[in-house]
Amino acid sequence: MATLPRQSSCCPARRIRGLRHSRTTAAVCVCAGLAVMLAAEGLHGQSFRLAGTEFDVRRTVTVPSEGSYPIVVTEFYCHGALAPDGRNLVVAASNRELVPWRILQLGPGDFCRLAFQTVANQQYYEIFYGGEPPSEVSPPWTGRDGLLLETRRYKDCNLNSLESVRDAFDASTPYGSDYVENVYHSCNPFWPQPEPFLSRYTGYLHIATAGTYGFLTSSQDCSFLLIDGKEVVSAPGRHGRMTQALRGSRKDVPLAAGPHRFEYHHAATGPGAVMVAVWEVSPTDPKPQPTLIPPEVFRTRSVGRLPVGSPTLRTRRAIPDFAVEIMGDVPLPDNEWALIGVSFRDTSPQALTMQSKVLWEFGDGQTSDKLKTDHVYLRPGLYTVKLTLKRGTRGIEVANRVMIDRPLLTAKDQQKLHKLDDYLPILRTYDPHTLAAASLRQLVLAYEAKAAALQAPPDEEPAEEDPAATPVAPPPVDVRPLLTEAVAAGKVAFLGESAAHDAAELHKLARLVGPMARDRLGDSELALQIWQGAAGRIDVDVLRAECEIEAADVAVNDLLDAPAAKRLLDAAAARLGAVPTGPVPSKRQRVLGDCLAAGGDGPAAQKAYEQAERILGTNRDLQQRTAWRGAHSRSAEAFIKEGQFDRAAEQLHQWQDEFPSETLDGYLTLMYARYWAGRGKYAQAIAQAERLQAVSPDSPYVDLLLLLAAECEEKRGRVDRALATLHALLKEHPGSPLVPEVKQRITQWEK
Repeated sequence: MATLPRQSSCCPARRIRGLRHSRTTAAVCVCAGLAVMLAAEGLHGQSFRLAGTEFDVRRTVTVPSEGSYPIVVTEFYCHGALAPDGRNLVVAASNRELVPWRILQLGPGDFCRLAFQTVANQQYYEIFYGGEPPSEVSPPWTGRDGLLLETRRYKDCNLNSLESVRDAFDASTPYGSDYVENVYHSCNPFWPQPEPFLSRYTGYLHIATAGTYGFLTSSQDCSFLLIDGKEVVSAPGRHGRMTQALRGSRKDVPLAAGPHRFEYHHAATGPGAVMVAVWEVSPTDPKPQPTLIPPEVFRTRSVGRLPVGSPTLRTRRAIPDFAVEIMGDVPLPDNEWALIGVSFRDTSPQALTMQSKVLWEFGDGQTSDKLKTDHVYLRPGLYTVKLTLKRGTRGIEVANRVMIDRPLLTAKDQQKLHKLDDYLPILRTYDPHTLAAASLRQLVLAYEAKAAALQAPPDEEPAEEDPAATPVAPPPVDVRPLLTEAVAAGKVAFLGESAAHDAAELHKLARLVGPMARDRLGDSELALQIWQGAAGRIDVDVLRAECEIEAADVAVNDLLDAPAAKRLLDAAAARLGAVPTGPVPSKRQRVLGDCLAAGGDGPAAQKAYEQAERILGTNRDLQQRTAWRGAHSRSAEAFIKEGQFDRAAEQLHQWQDEFPSETLDGYLTLMYARYWAGRGKYAQAIAQAERLQAVSPDSPYVDLLLLLAAECEEKRGRVDRALATLHALLKEHPGSPLVPEVKQRITQWEK
């Protein structure tokens, strides 16, 4: 399996962001789900009784003897054993005495970030959790070291009022919290989406020397800084960030030596956010010259970050374990979701892994049998990751819900960004039958993005060349293999056994894969199968009707099967019911016109096209209509001449959908005929001429279509039909400027 390059995540909140992505300086141990299939006979039970209850799980933390950490932060996955509010957890020193603790973050998934206070002369600590809540209460939190940042979901409040912002924070749902070094962030480090949020910093300023200290705040939207419970400086209301420290914006405060309670509130009402609190020691100049409040003032180095030991169950000593690390991501063009590269590493005791078969289940339908493996998630989300160790017929299955989302990178990290080429070897191993519809669509888009990158012009400036030399165009890049891979993956959702079921996502996938098969690969038969398969698996009537209409469009125009198209249209009409206007019923009426024209019923087809235009409800004046028509026609004609038939098809379809009655004029029909002739689909080009004669025999483009139809008949080896078409052109259009050319062709072909 391909190996993902290492891409670090670094930012002012790198510790928080990193841990939210299950990344630590030591391995984050992902504990077992308690679905243990291996028989437990012969195992000795262990006593996990403490604080008046029997816990299910124990983990240990060792504090280095050379380090003095009054507060320790550690992280682990709780495999669903923790109560939603963390009530069934305690922390004890090795002497079994309870110590103060607080859960900083519980979730998403089974992630837990925990802080506890240490006690003198104790190096080893035990974390017990799972089971019933303890009856004994742990000691209250008394620590004054460190600066704690908490963020919560945004709640409407008065941004000009500290009390209102504080009340909204207290009443809102937490995202997460952790200790940080400064009051400085430009995002919500506990949530991947750029959404409004509320934040609060709390801690103590440990002032070494009594004196005067000047404080300032700069934030996007409101911020309030308090010392010893009193508001010192603020930037109330909804506003942008203050980029310069202005005269008069600093507030000078006399502070005695010792600890002073510090509190800072901020509200971000939009996707962008920034917050920073700064100070100036012994200010003398009226114009501020602030710096960040140093970490040592908050005693941040008194907070130790230590790894947690492997879990031990009360009923089993050795259980599997694994580590997760977000390696990087690859954004896809015009896509809200990125592909995310993740490394999984087995950290189970060697006694379990020796001579055992390994099976990873990543929660997205994909698997691996390697102890250490890299995986690419096609979209962010919460995934249940399982690791099974099997020896003979016995095995142990462990699981955790792991949040997968994008890392946050600094400018330095941009040099090590992952590329799509890093991920494609892994993606090509995926079984599309087990992917959800949304993930399948991402897989198709990944192949399409690679195809687009190959076709894009080079970014670098070309080297200087001899002006007299003949320019050499780069050879065209064949992206059909990539598009074929894309369609092969996407069609699985509609043509076989598949885990894809969501109607809305299936519809999006069909709208991506159907046109790709039809227009970019030129495989109309497969496109019809995809649209019909989508109609059979989507259970929302309007979406299902749209798929049937698309299938009918392919049947009558690409495959020249009007009866099959009519049956599909009838089914769509029954599903649409009383849907009077809009693109979908308009397209149904237009395709019905194509069916009627194919059957030779010109008057009925003409009415259908006109009704399709009315149903669409587009109110464009003649000038606008002419401009749009010209844009579509020029683009389509240029693409046909250049042999870019996929882009020509896109323009023709848009033209036809926006102006259904354009078929009556004939120029759109002529462009379609030229498109089909260019792709070597001569029967389809001939059918366009026959339809225009039925629908609009007086069109000024009939003679051009008849000549093109004759040329297509000749290329099919049906010279007699070609001559008959030319003679009909002379008879019905004697005044056509094409007459001399037609007579010349007749002379050539009759020989």
